[in-house]
Amino acid sequence: MARRGKKKPEEVIAALEGLDLLDYQSAVNWPEPPISAERQKCSLDYFGRASAPRADAESWESVIGEVEEAARFGSDKSLDEVLDVLAWYAPIHTARENWGIYIRESAVLHLAGRIVARLPRGTTLDHVMVWGALRSAVFCLYHHEAFHHYVESFAIRLELIDREPRYLPYHRNVYRRPVDSDEPLEEGLACAEQLRRRDKENGLKGLPHEVHLATERLLKDWIPTLGQGYRQGVALADDDAFREGRNRLSSQIQSASSVPTDDGSRWRLIVDDVHKGLCNCRSATYWVLDRHNLGRITGRRR
Repeated sequence: MARRGKKKPEEVIAALEGLDLLDYQSAVNWPEPPISAERQKCSLDYFGRASAPRADAESWESVIGEVEEAARFGSDKSLDEVLDVLAWYAPIHTARENWGIYIRESAVLHLAGRIVARLPRGTTLDHVMVWGALRSAVFCLYHHEAFHHYVESFAIRLELIDREPRYLPYHRNVYRRPVDSDEPLEEGLACAEQLRRRDKENGLKGLPHEVHLATERLLKDWIPTLGQGYRQGVALADDDAFREGRNRLSSQIQSASSVPTDDGSRWRLIVDDVHKGLCNCRSATYWVLDRHNLGRITGRRR
């Protein structure tokens, strides 16, 4: 069921198919969607709970142990593959009915561990704090990948008006061919969203204050160490910098060029509306089964 104001994915797919704008030969860099047997629906409402859900003692002991190990012995360097590798967005243009956000349990556990590593010394690592770190990690990953849906949604709106391809040419000519260390701009803006969305996310209500501060510290430490494009995220989190960057990205998508001929200022009149998600990506978020004991966090097993 589509959320209010959101379009049904099947209608979007049909419209793009009618314009011959879909492509099974992926032009994007992210992994292909796993087959249905390897994934479960990920309910963000579940992670919006302030209190830790009931789970068997063995599961929680395993979760706490792995989060604690990542906190004590892990490093931020080990997070290099979390964004867009262990959690990624599968676009409508290439994945069709399998479009959506895919998150591996291992990515959440590891990111939660690096959040816990930044809690004040002496903090009791109980169910409350671990659950808070897990919630915070899930929404960090979700907000990054959801931005990729907003970008595709903007491109689709252009395509439906112009009846010409925008998204795939942009990916081939701009995203996959960065011209300098600030590109791809889309990734920097997606990282900025991880910081910008935290105060607006209803699913993070009731998050322990210590976890919120530890997450912000992690993001501000971690993002600048990432690869080109991604590392601009903290600098782009400011309102003015974010708007300017999004305007420039809009021109890149329309022109399929890293160096568009205009300064992007024309987008300021409409960009807030046209960069909203076209479909409800919260209901198209999946938990990827990457371990035999998957379900330690959600309580659901294979």
